[in-house]
Amino acid sequence: MAPEAYTLKAIIDDWILKESPTKIKERSAQSYHKYQKCGIRGARNLFTTGF
Repeated sequence: MAPEAYTLKAIIDDWILKESPTKIKERSAQSYHKYQKCGIRGARNLFTTGF
């Protein structure tokens, strides 16, 4: 997966707002799905939280 700018923007915006990792993951998946139209379930499986 290429780190598309819209996905990174969603992640960084939520990180700056100190959102929870779960919210950050969901917003990045929503953003990815919006442009790639891969299905929200598939988009959610592309991202993870924590280390």
